[in-house]
Amino acid sequence: MSLRARIFIIISIVVFLILGISIFLIVRNKNKNAQPQTGEPNTTVNSNGQPNDGTTVGAQAPAGLPAKTATPLEAEKNSVSQLAKFFLERYGTYSSDNDFQNIKEVEVFVTAALWSKISAPMNSKTTTNGFVGMTTKVISMELTDWSDTAATVELKTTRTEEKNGVVSTRYQNATVEMVKENGVWLADKLVWN
Repeated sequence: MSLRARIFIIISIVVFLILGISIFLIVRNKNKNAQPQTGEPNTTVNSNGQPNDGTTVGAQAPAGLPAKTATPLEAEKNSVSQLAKFFLERYGTYSSDNDFQNIKEVEVFVTAALWSKISAPMNSKTTTNGFVGMTTKVISMELTDWSDTAATVELKTTRTEEKNGVVSTRYQNATVEMVKENGVWLADKLVWN
């Protein structure tokens, strides 16, 4: 047997011994921690002579509230509000470097009437002097009007504009009117307040 093989065998044996001892100590420590304490529990006595263990005699811990499942109508109202939020944040966030990408992304979420209004700037090739960017974030929303085919959502936003290196933030409210066409909710009207 070569010297190299003997060294390899010796190092392997040492590594296995260290590994075996480590596993033994870990298992022994876990078993020691899992065994229950055998002795008197540390309890104090209150002024009434009863043990003071932090519980009230005869009281039960309150049960957690059961999770409320949304009805189909509540789920639909929530999805309409979320769709209005999504539309407003997408449409209201733009950059002079993105070539109307914000408008292109919302095409499938709007009616033909609203599309004709919001896509009109895409046909004109306007140039801006410097960079202009707007970020719109919805901070609250409320479904103010509801029927099976139409809904109105009032949204409060923060709009952060960067123009030629100057950043400004303002609060702005918006109203999005939603309609249901062929079973699909779409944004039909947007009014910035």
